[in-house]
Amino acid sequence: MVSAQSFLHCFTMASTAFNLQVATPGGKAMEFVDVTESNARWVQDFRLKAYASPAKLESIDEPICAVGHGVAALCCATNEDRSWVFHGYSLTGPSVCELVRAPGFARLPLVVEDFVKDSGACFSASEPDAVHVVLDRHLVTGQNASSTVPAVQNLLFLCGSRK
Repeated sequence: MVSAQSFLHCFTMASTAFNLQVATPGGKAMEFVDVTESNARWVQDFRLKAYASPAKLESIDEPICAVGHGVAALCCATNEDRSWVFHGYSLTGPSVCELVRAPGFARLPLVVEDFVKDSGACFSASEPDAVHVVLDRHLVTGQNASSTVPAVQNLLFLCGSRK
């Protein structure tokens, strides 16, 4: 599931500089949460665009950016041998401290911090709600919604350096 507002912000910033393609684990359709009156029309229009049809994340070697709860989608990306695509990477996502404050914590299917550590990657986090971004190879991750702008700025920097 992807926060509609955070995705809209990231996509709008990055699409001004690049042609974008959405990629998800297994190429599955994105599910938006927190759709409001102010972003519902954008979400509806976005779904009709060709670039909104997801490519398989596992086959992407281009820069990838995930922020906040969107980092959980990376946990589903596996190689043919069922190993995690991001084994050995450094990344961030919502900290346990941030997650336990949410009313649905007990129903979360996974805790990103635990999954990352258990799957052979390095997880780091800052204070709750603080800006924290990690760049490792072609992967940019942001801890929370406060990290959206700097995460996208790092993505733009990364894309510019790969030319």
